[in-house]
Amino acid sequence: MRKMEKLLAAVLSVGMLASCSSSTPTSTPSATASASSSTASIADGEYEGEATGNNGPVDVKVTIKDGAISNVEVTNNSESQGIGDVAIEKVSSDIVAHQTTNVDNVTGATITASAVKTAVRNALESAGASKDDFSEKVEVEKIADTRKMDADVVVIGAGGGGVAAAVKAADEGAKVILVEKNDMVGGDTMCNAGTLIATGSKFQKEKLNETKDSPELAYEDIMRIGLNKNDPELVKMISESIGSTVDWLVDDMKVPYDVAATQYPDHSANRQIGVVGRSYAFFDVMTKNFSDRGGELLLGTKATKLLTDDSGAITGVECEDRQGTIDITAKVTIDAAGGFGANSSLLPDSLSGYMFYGRTTDMGDGLQLGEDVGADTINMDLVKVYPQGVETVKNRALAATASSTAATKDHGAIYVNTKGDRVIKETGTLAEITEATVAQDDKILYLIMDEDAWKAYVDKSLEDKLVASEDDLYKWESIENDGKPVLAEGTDLAELAKTMGIDSDELAKTVEEYNKACAEGKDAFGKENPVALKEGGKYYVVEQRPRFCTTLGGLKANTDMQILDKDGNPIQNFYGAGSVVGGANGADSMTAMMNSWAIGSGVVAGENAAKAATESK
Repeated sequence: MRKMEKLLAAVLSVGMLASCSSSTPTSTPSATASASSSTASIADGEYEGEATGNNGPVDVKVTIKDGAISNVEVTNNSESQGIGDVAIEKVSSDIVAHQTTNVDNVTGATITASAVKTAVRNALESAGASKDDFSEKVEVEKIADTRKMDADVVVIGAGGGGVAAAVKAADEGAKVILVEKNDMVGGDTMCNAGTLIATGSKFQKEKLNETKDSPELAYEDIMRIGLNKNDPELVKMISESIGSTVDWLVDDMKVPYDVAATQYPDHSANRQIGVVGRSYAFFDVMTKNFSDRGGELLLGTKATKLLTDDSGAITGVECEDRQGTIDITAKVTIDAAGGFGANSSLLPDSLSGYMFYGRTTDMGDGLQLGEDVGADTINMDLVKVYPQGVETVKNRALAATASSTAATKDHGAIYVNTKGDRVIKETGTLAEITEATVAQDDKILYLIMDEDAWKAYVDKSLEDKLVASEDDLYKWESIENDGKPVLAEGTDLAELAKTMGIDSDELAKTVEEYNKACAEGKDAFGKENPVALKEGGKYYVVEQRPRFCTTLGGLKANTDMQILDKDGNPIQNFYGAGSVVGGANGADSMTAMMNSWAIGSGVVAGENAAKAATESK
């Protein structure tokens, strides 16, 4: 069943790409590897290969028939839905079509694409192929002249903010072009569960039965979690507008939202909702809405320079794709090109030792575009850090927050540090757990679970597609960081502690005291209804590392999402949306607020941009 789910996901991802990107150039080979050149060295049959992808091993099976590659099947992987599966489908089909492993990478999923090519190459060489067999490069036909396009609104970046902005502008009647440098839509939003806050929406009243929430209460919560380093005007805007955004998404766009599966405690009211099918489903629905409204999506197309007139007003954008240059003239330009989490030169030194889990293409392109035309910035030293990362690939973390949260809710599970001491209430807010994690000298906590808690961890990991199968979780036992495995299991807690580098005597004391407190119905950290760790069965220990992806600083904008210059004046015809705009979430974001800001600000930007474009006609 799970293999079928992954296959369907890959088909849908390619379907999104194909249905909305007719202008995206296709690779044209100038030379294709000759099958006959390999018949002397490789026999017909099926051959297996493996390589390391973004989230773990990528296994392939290559079929050779009549000396040619007749099929490439990825038999096992843990790559991200909507990202890695796009690369898997495209690279596999390109290898068969062109009879070479030297096909183009997939921008936005380069690690996965490279893993597929390497695994296929390993399979071929294990069958006796030489390094020269099936290795001729596929060339792309270049276009010398600059191509010209025009629109009412051009949107840069097809993440949550960009797609929301593009669809809203098109829904308002504007002619919209959406450009995305990656070969798939999604941005960082594709990496998350698709949650939003629903404050002030009909959905909140009807499905969450919440009557006490208000924009004022949401404002207080956002400012509190953001340590009051937020831009208060942006917080007020998003608190007051998110309700109508949710109603538009649910009622008009037909995005399948429901009550969020995990309700995190940093909210003062019931307001968390999520897309059924996670963010992948959001993009599936919204890209179709965009196409249905006449929108044009250019994938594999990077914005390189904003076009301006003599007054400094923005008149469009210059882009590069695989074939050459495209100039898009537009009445209004929206910059939604995302943050800069993958650009170490822009990140604060305080992130040393933290694991990155975002997109490697988060290089701050949109930030640079804005600064080049004189835009002001805000909170450039602030980055959103989450707890509960699991380092399965060097310096990269899986986002296992929902799994850890499921394990600690109503189950026998505690967090301890290397000394074996508890340092935090396991059911605390993500901000509190993050603070406790980064306060440790080694910036690591360990989640100690009994069998019931581990089952909850496994179930949530499979539900959220953190891994492809339960077996993939147990593979963590063979992955070592600093000489210690990511996961350990066993009946002897003292031995597990030694394996993980935890003080075994102190851990035994901690578990004894915790279980005693549970029996008495109280907890030193104020945990409500604490559940003891069951004795006599297996224990499981998983590392918990701080991780980051999205940046909190960026270009400065007003409440209409117009980008401001250093004097506080709007740059004419220039709007922003999503993580490229800083200030809304302050020093930290409340759960679901990064996504709420991306999509909510995108809707506001799209609506105002369409209005401005209409007024300029």
